[in-house]
Amino acid sequence: MLVTRSRRQAASSAPKLGPAEQPVFSNHQEAAITADLLAPACLSGAVQQSDATLPPTHLFPISASEAEVAVAASHPLDAEQGAAGSVAPSNASTGLESPAAAGIKKRKARARKGGVAGAAPSLDPSRLEELQSKGLQIAEQLRGLYPDPPIPLDHASHFQLLCAVLLSAQTTDKKVNEVTPALFKLAPDAAAMAALAAETIEGCIRQLGLAPTKAKNLQAMAQMLVERHGGEVPDSFEALEALPGVGHKTASVVMAQCFGHAAFPVDTHIHRLAQRWGLTAGRSVEQTEADLKLVFPEPLWHDLHLQIIYFGREVCPARGHDPTSCPICSWAAVPPFDKLGSSPLKPGQRFSGEAKPNNRGTARAVPPGAQ
Repeated sequence: MLVTRSRRQAASSAPKLGPAEQPVFSNHQEAAITADLLAPACLSGAVQQSDATLPPTHLFPISASEAEVAVAASHPLDAEQGAAGSVAPSNASTGLESPAAAGIKKRKARARKGGVAGAAPSLDPSRLEELQSKGLQIAEQLRGLYPDPPIPLDHASHFQLLCAVLLSAQTTDKKVNEVTPALFKLAPDAAAMAALAAETIEGCIRQLGLAPTKAKNLQAMAQMLVERHGGEVPDSFEALEALPGVGHKTASVVMAQCFGHAAFPVDTHIHRLAQRWGLTAGRSVEQTEADLKLVFPEPLWHDLHLQIIYFGREVCPARGHDPTSCPICSWAAVPPFDKLGSSPLKPGQRFSGEAKPNNRGTARAVPPGAQ
């Protein structure tokens, strides 16, 4: 995707903070930031207006599907703190475990037993509130750079977005946008796509990686949509992930962007930046997704995953990145990714030991706590 001049200017003019200048906010300041970030969601009805006045920890669910497992920790502001200078005892000082920490432990235990779909979080429960505070600061900066992030894949319907996301695997959105006009002219809907031969579809998308497999999946997916869903894109993770060629990330994009469901699609850009910023120690995009759903408030997920993608492409690349010149990495990057040229591992890669150069001369290492 081409970087617009305005985005370059916005990124280059953003304040760059040194590691020692990382913002530190009080509970009251965090509450104000959260209320400001969630204001658009409140106006759209996604969050009750009264919630925006509560401290950040009130707004972090374990996940949308785990209300029965744990309720996110809620710590009302102490009205007497300002006058009397007293602070209510924390869970750490009283020896009690917060509901959020207990929820993480329960989710990990259930995931090991196969009771929870997806990966268990990798986060240390004792650091959850610290990471949520950091996440709010990152989200505030990203919203300043990308206040209304568009979907980068061109489409005119739910079906076309589903096709475009499926085609985007192992290639760039720019390439996908180059081939889809001709494809969608031949097959604008599921019925027309199902009627095409896989060879015809492949001819339209030949310049994309894995074109033969993607062509077969598109034809089979469209056929299943016609047979099982009347040609319409279904509004459920289960039905979407049952379609040929549709994985969890593709289903998450469709559920979030087409139907407005709470989802946090994680691609390699998001996985990389989450590691670089110390928000996850996950070894897979599924585990990173579980972590980020704990770190960021649910009403921010819809725009935030796009904002991180744009930032990763335009400002914070994988190779040759100088964290000291980056508006977020300059204060948020964690060792060893706070050094010039140090890049997080790709999903699924792993090795033991300290960071060491790869064959391109850049250091690749797992983040602290991931080994």
